[in-house]
Amino acid sequence: MKTRWFILGLAAIPLLSVQAKTDLAMTVHEDRGEIEIRLGEKPLFVYAFATNQLKPYLRELYTLGGENVLLDAPPDHLHHHGLMYAVRVNGVNFWEEKDAPGVEKPVKLLAHSVGKSAAGLSQAKFKQLIHWLAPTNRSAANSKAVALLIEQRTLTLTVDERNREVALQWDAAFEVGQSGKVTLHGTDYNGLGLRLPQSFDHVAAFQNSEKSPYVGPKSRDNIPARWTSVTGKTGTGEVTLALFGKTTNPGGNTVFFTLLEPFAYLSATQGLDKKPLEYAAGDKFRLSYLLTVFSEPRAADVLPRCYEAWAKAGN
Repeated sequence: MKTRWFILGLAAIPLLSVQAKTDLAMTVHEDRGEIEIRLGEKPLFVYAFATNQLKPYLRELYTLGGENVLLDAPPDHLHHHGLMYAVRVNGVNFWEEKDAPGVEKPVKLLAHSVGKSAAGLSQAKFKQLIHWLAPTNRSAANSKAVALLIEQRTLTLTVDERNREVALQWDAAFEVGQSGKVTLHGTDYNGLGLRLPQSFDHVAAFQNSEKSPYVGPKSRDNIPARWTSVTGKTGTGEVTLALFGKTTNPGGNTVFFTLLEPFAYLSATQGLDKKPLEYAAGDKFRLSYLLTVFSEPRAADVLPRCYEAWAKAGN
């Protein structure tokens, strides 16, 4: 069994009988393809990357009050995996997991650490190499040679206990494979998608940076904005999640897809259903998003400050 521990102030050494000197710790379970982050005895984060999956994704993300805000593989849509990133590439569907889907193959964990942010907050991060493959190349011996996209995904989790906030930054650096030109396209919800808890279904409240109205609970809205938030009830009370997108992402302003019926969903997209993006072999591009989870409701006037602080940080 290959399990590695990383504890704040003791990063990159195996955990034997060493006691944690702070509360934040990361565990890498290579045998079952999971990365766990905990705050003391409380779970914060579970990232799943088992080789029998079609994509690596964030399976669990908790508030500081102990509520998981992600729903994984619900019966109505088994391919909805917590927080996941997927689009279509050259006609290959990396989102839905049926009819010869594409495979986001986890190749290697490139780096991992636990430490402090520039603001002195507890922080854990890791970087993973992922090859995006057509289904016919899933078992290729040299997956890099046939990859449509080569991704270096970096996830950074920051904990602000004073403000009751858990923040996850999702950064992805892509390089187009050497097999040739690619076109990124998809539906209006393809991108960084978040399946919300069942308690949010039908009743959660969305708001966005542009103060654009939502048509109604039975609509599917697509609104260009800097951020979109959603507030809903959990077992311990109301919580707010806010999803932010960098304006420097290819395609410009993020287009946020929202849905309440028949279930609650939120996606940060590049509007690929309206304007696909084309790249040549060897081209590089980056995507950066931030998901913040607050243990209580947050008013609309708080979130612009969160966005500005993130944008100015230049992460």
